[in-house]
Amino acid sequence: MRAISLVKKLEFQFSGNVSRNALTLGDVDNDGCNELVIGNDKGEVAIFKGKQKLQSITDLSFIACVAVGDIRNEGRNSLVIITADGWCYIYEVPSDESEEITDKKNVDEVDGQGPSSNPPNTTTNTETQSSSESTLGNKNVGKKNELKNPLICVHVQRIPSNTKNIILDDVDGDGQIEMVLGLTDRVLRSYRFLKNIEKTANEFVGEKHQPEDKFLGKFVALNKWECANQIGSITTHHSYDGRPSILVAQPGGTFMRIKCHAKHENPNQEQQRSINSETEPFPGSVDYQFLGISRMRNQNISTEIIGDLKCRCKKNNNLAITDQKSCPYALATLDGSIMLVQDEVILWAIAVDHQIFALTKLDVTGNGCDDIVVCSWDGQTYILDQNKNSVRFHLEEPVRAFHSGWYNVDVDKPSVTALVYVTFKNSIIIYYDIPLKDLICKKFEPELAKLSELYISKDKTKEEALKHVQNMDNKTRRELVEYLLYNAKC
Repeated sequence: MRAISLVKKLEFQFSGNVSRNALTLGDVDNDGCNELVIGNDKGEVAIFKGKQKLQSITDLSFIACVAVGDIRNEGRNSLVIITADGWCYIYEVPSDESEEITDKKNVDEVDGQGPSSNPPNTTTNTETQSSSESTLGNKNVGKKNELKNPLICVHVQRIPSNTKNIILDDVDGDGQIEMVLGLTDRVLRSYRFLKNIEKTANEFVGEKHQPEDKFLGKFVALNKWECANQIGSITTHHSYDGRPSILVAQPGGTFMRIKCHAKHENPNQEQQRSINSETEPFPGSVDYQFLGISRMRNQNISTEIIGDLKCRCKKNNNLAITDQKSCPYALATLDGSIMLVQDEVILWAIAVDHQIFALTKLDVTGNGCDDIVVCSWDGQTYILDQNKNSVRFHLEEPVRAFHSGWYNVDVDKPSVTALVYVTFKNSIIIYYDIPLKDLICKKFEPELAKLSELYISKDKTKEEALKHVQNMDNKTRRELVEYLLYNAKC
């Protein structure tokens, strides 16, 4: 396996302990550019945009999970923050930028857990840095990178405590985004945000309304599942016919698959459904998958899983009619086992000598297929494509949290691939614009036309020089290239 070196990087300072799911990359302010959101055990959430830290949300409790998505199903992203003591916050940038912004919130209860204690006060601070590096030599770049408006808290709700995983996705195929939470007590819960059609987020702007008048909606519990063992990670996955399911990683390389399908409703009735209506759970099925690798049978080894790996057989999220296979999914275990699975068939499996704690997907090579990116506690990172070709990169520091995705270093340029490391030295390191076009290790072959230019003279024409280089043996040609590289360095 060949090793690579990465050069382009950003580094930020961020103190405190960071949970594995307390960082994400996403478009928080709906401007088309991805930001980095990260939270710590001190109740602070920081938002980084480009090369600056632009906003801090403070005075929360232990941040367990953060996620960015259209959780209110209004066609715009929101920031969802889950704390370990059981509070769910939704932050948004108001669509009306001309209004003065305040930080008001509504508190509600769910699953029979009332607001026994008031939620921590939320304070937002906008921070900018004025340095030659952050402005890139342009005085206007800093202004371009600023959030349109600071995020404000538009909803607070009490939920069960001890959340460790979160996904925002349409898990039942009804076209609406649900929130699925994995808890440390082996329980999985799903919620849907039912909005009050008479209220909007812009009613949080100003001081003329009371908090109880600013009721946007509430999370309603849909389903609850109990797993046999501790939850490693959760992900969504679609079958060849487009039906979604939830994959829940279990120790020993096993996972639980939950198929949940929504009941078909009249669209007109769906719009008229009020926030006080009772939501019936949708039908579904649960089954356990045991993969046949003896090394992954250790029930004390935690497992990570990631689904919906894009491949060339998929077009616009719909599989080709002639292809009756679903997209593959990947598993990784703490003892260093990595495997790619499709339709319960193991396509390949490898073992590494490092403890893997993070598993993500990212199209690093830009060929339209998702690559598998795993990271170990000691900073060893492996990038594997779906054909088992791989490279590795070693960060020379221990890592406490890892994420990969797309990040906008400059708002005037498209987003680029990024590897995000959170170290034990209170720093965030982002390696961006990963220069990998292919993971296949190819033998170096010099361009003969370039080498022939060295032999063009009065005695030899361009064609004669090219023929002379072509007749060289490989050893002479390699020595010539090494000589040229040595002179270039000098």
